[in-house]
Amino acid sequence: MKVATKLRAAFALYITLLGVLLIYHVSTIRHVVATGHELSELSERVRATSTEQYMRIAQLGENAAKYSITRDPGYLDKFDQLATAYASEFQTLEEMPLSDRERKEIDVVANQWHALGSPTRRLASFARLGSLNAVQDSLGALQGQLDALQALTQRVGEASQSEMEARLAQSSSAATLAERISWIAALGILFLSLVLSALIARSISEPLHRLTEGTRKVAQGQFDYRLDTTRDDEFAQVARAFNSMTERLAVLDRMKRDFVTGVSHDLKTPLTSMQETISILLDEVPGPLTDKQRTLLVLNQQSGARLSGMLAKLLNLSRLEGGLPPEMQVTDGAQLLRRAVAQAESAAEEHGIHIDVMEPDRKVLVECDQDRILQVLDNLLENAIKFSPDGGEVRAEMRVLAARPDQIPPARWAAVRSQRQESSVMWITVTDHGPGIPDSEKERIFERFYQTPSGRAVRHRGVGLGLTICREIVKVHSGVIWVADNPAGNGTVFNVLLPGAFRASPEATIAASASVPSGSPSVV
Repeated sequence: MKVATKLRAAFALYITLLGVLLIYHVSTIRHVVATGHELSELSERVRATSTEQYMRIAQLGENAAKYSITRDPGYLDKFDQLATAYASEFQTLEEMPLSDRERKEIDVVANQWHALGSPTRRLASFARLGSLNAVQDSLGALQGQLDALQALTQRVGEASQSEMEARLAQSSSAATLAERISWIAALGILFLSLVLSALIARSISEPLHRLTEGTRKVAQGQFDYRLDTTRDDEFAQVARAFNSMTERLAVLDRMKRDFVTGVSHDLKTPLTSMQETISILLDEVPGPLTDKQRTLLVLNQQSGARLSGMLAKLLNLSRLEGGLPPEMQVTDGAQLLRRAVAQAESAAEEHGIHIDVMEPDRKVLVECDQDRILQVLDNLLENAIKFSPDGGEVRAEMRVLAARPDQIPPARWAAVRSQRQESSVMWITVTDHGPGIPDSEKERIFERFYQTPSGRAVRHRGVGLGLTICREIVKVHSGVIWVADNPAGNGTVFNVLLPGAFRASPEATIAASASVPSGSPSVV
């Protein structure tokens, strides 16, 4: 499924869930409003059926008693008004929407009211009764019916009160249920959002991570890296384009290497012939030379030597990139350092540069390809001498480490220790006091043919392959190489970490060129 489709589906689901929750809340609010209206009507019914009606019946009894005694027509008129008001309000009550219990109680009250007949005429008939006892009996019968009606009216009020309490309880339960459902729905939507967001983020971050990793690999020259194209989304299209690009880059890189190798090899033979010819001329085999002729021939010989060195570096880099495995030996590391310094002494003396060597206090054995590590030391010393001012100093130091010092970044140390946990680490540094390297170029200087502006201006500059060769050699040894600023001032410090180093015991005597099986030296 495409990423855009996933996002649209996720948003559609969110909107649907939120819409359902909104509809539920709207219906709940409407229900609460309707319940409020019903409760208002119930309150009106309670008021009508309890207090006022109850008082009217009591007043009917009082006015009936007063009329039977005084025969005052005013009491009869008052009695008639109360009876009419009671009947009118009771009729209004009957027309309201009532619950079953209320309807049942009102039917009983209605029957009792109809049983009274016309209470006003009954009360008026008391005037025609001759004896006081007859009046008392009729009044007692009327009062008994009014008392019964009063009790029944109270029961209607109680029924209305109970109905209102039931509706209040129902409304409270509905509100509680709505709140609970809202919380559950909100938590459910939140959980679903987190899950869907995590899944979508994962479906995006994983291919992006692989694409980033692939870009980094290609930038390092690993053109055989391929991305997964089995997905059915936009990243699959990017992966197919990326794989096509890396295939073409691999072909171009192979063509370039073949071209460089072929040209370097083809140039090497005529260059050797030219150098031999110049050497014969300098030996004055064909005849004597003037001073000016000798100077020109020496300049040609030096230029040829530099060109021969450049071609050798091109051929060496081609062999390294071709995957030629190193010939691993257990070698005296300090002896390798001394050999490299001895080879660089002549170039250093030309410019009055002193090379300070700091060796370990005890013999150090390291498992490596000694010719290639010697080439790394030669390149680093040559680079340091080239950039140092006349009369300056270059310092070469070798140490054996079991723990990381503060000067080594944790990531560099972890990259080496992940390869060989059981052995120590050899730390080689070459320090100069040259112009230094900007932070933005500290990684780029290890790229093929790249030179800093200060490097392009230096005397006898090379082709820009020395540090690239160092990086490739150190890489095949599972080590790391990087450059840092000289903490003592201007200049740089080139650092090399190599795994597989051992401090030899005092009795160990292994020559630099000896080949010993890995793990056999005595260590402490």
